[in-house]
Amino acid sequence: MSNKVYCVTAPLDAAKNAKEHNNQGVIYMREGDYSAAAKEFKIAIGINPNVQSTSVYYNNLGQAYMKMYFQCNSRFLLILAQNCFENALVGDCLNLTYYKNLVNVYEARDNLAARARYHLSKRSENPYNAITVGLIYLKQNKIGAAVTILDEFCSQNPDLVISSDIKRLIANYEFI
Repeated sequence: MSNKVYCVTAPLDAAKNAKEHNNQGVIYMREGDYSAAAKEFKIAIGINPNVQSTSVYYNNLGQAYMKMYFQCNSRFLLILAQNCFENALVGDCLNLTYYKNLVNVYEARDNLAARARYHLSKRSENPYNAITVGLIYLKQNKIGAAVTILDEFCSQNPDLVISSDIKRLIANYEFI
C-alpha cells in the first residue's frame, strides 16, 4: 500500500480570473466602496498585466481613484488616477473614454494649459496626442481650435475606430 498523495491541479485561466476580479470591482464601485473596488482592479491588473483588456482594468482603477479623490480631496489620488489613465492608453489608444478620463484628471489637477502644451510638443512622436490636445481645448472652451485639431486627426486617420467616435464628438461642437 502506498502513502503517496496526488494533487491534481487545473491550469489557471489568467484572463478569466482577471475579468472576475474586475467584475467584482465594478460591483464595489456601484455600491460606493471605492477602496474595495480599487483593490479588485489592482488584482485584475496583476493577474493579467500585459494584454489589451488590462486597459479596461486600469481605466476602472483610475475611476475608483477619482471617486475617492472627490470623497477625501487627496491630490495624491489624482496622480494615481492620471497614471492609470495613461496606462490604459498605452494598452489601448483607440478608446476615446480613456482620453476623456485623462483630461478630467488634468482639469482636477488644474493643469490643462501645461498638459496641452506638453501633448502638443509631443505630437510628432505620437499623433494620438492630438486627441488629448483637442479634448483639453474643449475643456478650455476653445471650440474652434479643438474642432480643427480633432478634424485634422480624423482626416489623417480615417480608418481608425476612434476617428468615428471623434467625428461624433466634433458634430456636437461644429455649429456652436
